[in-house]
Amino acid sequence: MGNPPYDDTDTDTDAGDHGLEAFDDHLPALPEDTAETGAVADIGETLFAVTNPPGTVTVSAFFDGRVHRVELSPEVTGVPEDQLAAEIVVIAGLATRRAKAAQFSYMLEGMQGHGYDTVDTRDFLHRTVGLPSPEEADAAQAEVFATRYAGDHD
Repeated sequence: MGNPPYDDTDTDTDAGDHGLEAFDDHLPALPEDTAETGAVADIGETLFAVTNPPGTVTVSAFFDGRVHRVELSPEVTGVPEDQLAAEIVVIAGLATRRAKAAQFSYMLEGMQGHGYDTVDTRDFLHRTVGLPSPEEADAAQAEVFATRYAGDHD
């Protein structure tokens, strides 16, 4: 068949050395207890969480929109995997949108503090930067909840 594209008989490297240490200088160090407690590396980091109406899926996102954590309730054990995956994606999208709306508010306030016009700044943040306003994030969540969970009443 041919030789593999690597040499797995090299004895000059440690068994645990995969060359990934090169990235250590570019990644923030996490506190020791992060894995155990789920604590955020930066204590001042704000999280934006959205929970679906049935209360089965909660997704929290960092200020920059990255997903921080997905929490599932025990009731999801009866949900087919494809439906659960779709639900997580929808709720994660809403959490990300909420975080980006917070960026919008933060930048708007900062630019207003420097004397920029509110209307022009809102337009710039929406059209050029691509950030949703808090009102748009609220409307998107309301629309998703109204259409996706319209028949779900306990």
